[in-house]
Amino acid sequence: MNTKGKFYSGTSGLVLPVANKLAFPPAYKDKSRLSYYASMFNSLEVNSSFYKVPMPTTTRRWATEVPEDFKFTFKLFKGITHNKELVFEEELVQKFMHVIDQVGDKKGALLVQFPAGIHYDSCSQLERLLSSIRQCDPKKTWDLCIEFRHMSWYQKETYKLLKKYHAAMVMHDMPKSLPPQIASRLKFEYVRFHGPAGDYKGGYTDEVLQVYADKIDAWLKEGKTVYVYFNNTIGDALKNLIKLTESIVK
Repeated sequence: MNTKGKFYSGTSGLVLPVANKLAFPPAYKDKSRLSYYASMFNSLEVNSSFYKVPMPTTTRRWATEVPEDFKFTFKLFKGITHNKELVFEEELVQKFMHVIDQVGDKKGALLVQFPAGIHYDSCSQLERLLSSIRQCDPKKTWDLCIEFRHMSWYQKETYKLLKKYHAAMVMHDMPKSLPPQIASRLKFEYVRFHGPAGDYKGGYTDEVLQVYADKIDAWLKEGKTVYVYFNNTIGDALKNLIKLTESIVK
C-alpha cells in the first residue's frame, strides 16, 4: 500500500507480550524494556508523565534506546490539566515542555487530556493553556492533541480555538463523551482506544478494527500523520494493536 502519510501506533503506557526480562528474546536480554518494546512498535504514548514529570536526563536517555523512526507521545502532567476550573502554573508548563523536548527528533504528539469535571466554562483557561504550550513550541514541533471528557466542549467555539492553536481533537471511544466526527484540515489525527466499554478492559472485534483501519487508511492517503494508541491495557491492547497495524501496513 502506497501512502503519503505516516502511521504511528502503540500502547498507552509500556506494555510487553512477556511477563519479565527472563522471557525477552536473546538480543534484548541486556537491554531496557523500552528497547524491546521499540523493536515491535514505532511509537509509545508515555502515560507515566501524567503522574510525574520525568527528569530531563530520563527522556534524553529514552531517545537513545529506540530506532531512528520511533516517535514518543507524552501525556501532559495532571498537575496542569486536572485542577479545579483548569487552574495551572505557567512555569510548570514550561518545565514539562523542556523535559519532553529532550527526545529531540523523536517528537511525536503531545496529548492533553481533561477530566470529565472540566467543562466548556473553562474555555478561557483552555486558551491560556494552549497559548502557553505554543509559546514553548513556536515551531510546532509537537503535534498538539486535545482529549475532552465532557460533552459541553463539542461546539463551534471550541473548534475555532483548536484551529487557532493548530491542535487536533482526539478521536476516542469513551461512551459518555464520544466526540463528533469533525473534518479537520490539520496534517495529523489522533485516535485512542479505551476498551469497548470505556473501562480499559476487553478487546475489539476484527470487524470494529477494520472500520477504524479503513478510516485511518483514508487519512494516510490524504498525506496525514496518524497516531493510534490502545489504552485497554487491562485487556487486549497488544492483540488489538497488532491486528490494526497489520490491517493498515500491508
